[in-house]
Amino acid sequence: MAKISLQFLSEDEKHRIHAAALDLLEDVGLRIKEAEAVDILADAGAHVDKSNHRVRFPKSLIEGALATAPSEFKLYGRDIDDHIIDLRPGNVYHSTNGYAVHWYDPDSGTRRPINQEDLAWITRLADAQDQMEVLCVIGTPVDVPAETNDRYQLVISLINTTRHIWATAYGKEGVRDAVRIASMVRGGRAALRQYPLFTLDLTTLSPLELDQRQSSTMIEGARQGIPISLSPGPIGGATGPVTMAGNVTQANAEVLGAITLCQIVQPGIPVIYNQYSRSLDMSSGQLAMGGPEFSMQRVATAEMARYYNLPSRGGGMISDANAVDAQMGAEKMLNCLMPSLAGLNIANGIGMADTLNTVRPELMVIDNEIIRMVGHILKGFEVNQETIPLDLIGEVGPGGNYLTTEHTLKHFRRELWFTRLWDRKPWTVWEKEGAVEVAERAWAMIKADKHVVPPLDEGVEDAIWEVVHKADQQYTSGGP
Repeated sequence: MAKISLQFLSEDEKHRIHAAALDLLEDVGLRIKEAEAVDILADAGAHVDKSNHRVRFPKSLIEGALATAPSEFKLYGRDIDDHIIDLRPGNVYHSTNGYAVHWYDPDSGTRRPINQEDLAWITRLADAQDQMEVLCVIGTPVDVPAETNDRYQLVISLINTTRHIWATAYGKEGVRDAVRIASMVRGGRAALRQYPLFTLDLTTLSPLELDQRQSSTMIEGARQGIPISLSPGPIGGATGPVTMAGNVTQANAEVLGAITLCQIVQPGIPVIYNQYSRSLDMSSGQLAMGGPEFSMQRVATAEMARYYNLPSRGGGMISDANAVDAQMGAEKMLNCLMPSLAGLNIANGIGMADTLNTVRPELMVIDNEIIRMVGHILKGFEVNQETIPLDLIGEVGPGGNYLTTEHTLKHFRRELWFTRLWDRKPWTVWEKEGAVEVAERAWAMIKADKHVVPPLDEGVEDAIWEVVHKADQQYTSGGP
């Protein structure tokens, strides 16, 4: 059985994108506002103009950094024997997406800002989904100090999921606190290095910039040995070229510059090639992430990551829609199926609506079902003597029936996909049972679910909260 795959770029086209990105980094460079990052790159051979924070990268510097970045590695959940994420070609996983600021309450039909209690509940709901293999911190609670919000996000996630966590950090102290917290949960610093419990989720600033906080966070993350996901997000027509090839090339330059910084600080640090290149809807001025351009650029993300022999990550399951309607379904399926077929290692977006701004809990269950469908497609089907039963076809003959044959009994569970959520009843039956639509069914399933996340070991929860509270006190007293 041939592996199902989707490819847009020829080898020559990938090489042209790579060569163009190297030219950009060498001739134009990145603006980097973190003095230590500039010094590190200058010492490694980059050309620096400190008057305008411009750093230009010789091609040999980029190529040397790529040579030290590992092509495969594993990430782990709370239990090192469960929920292992093996980042290698051919493996596809799905994740929530991060840092929404609102959630939708189906009971009241209203949207409100996410608080700590909401984030804990939403995280437990995500943990209950069997197709959600990585948890990207889902929301940004509004009832905590802005300066230490990253610590709250990580601790709430660690308490309420058993999956590997994608989390951001705010500067060097944020990284150090995250390492302290995760080490307590893992059982020590050495164990955390061997079995990474979280990945540091960082971004570039398009076009062609690394700001002070993101740069300092990359440096500290690399020094601490934490896997780092590096994500540019140029908006085609706004902060990037309107052409998809141009937008992908600019994003490629940005991520290669960030990878180079990380590899110079700590050669061999695990990095994930990530892109959130997207487009501007020229008719409305709104960001567009649900359309075909977004999914096409995720295919390119997967292809360019393989070109560099790096693990990949990007948006999937993302929709611009607000309601659970036809637009939502079309955009979710498109942005799940295409990156999955392309072999993007981690595709994000479970549970998200409103262009990643709002969590709708019903979508956790709906998205889980879409991923199950796509997973069935990814398996393909076998063509052999057993699956083409000529003798049986002849035996059943014209006008016969296969329902009671041993062949059907033997194969139907593997060959056929069984839904847990979709309604396949005839109209009259569906109408008699209340004409319940999919969002209502999903919400009813959530209310009936009794999923429990195992608690952390005794004393650990208090200890990790103490790290958060100390950070709060430092900022309150005029600390970092």
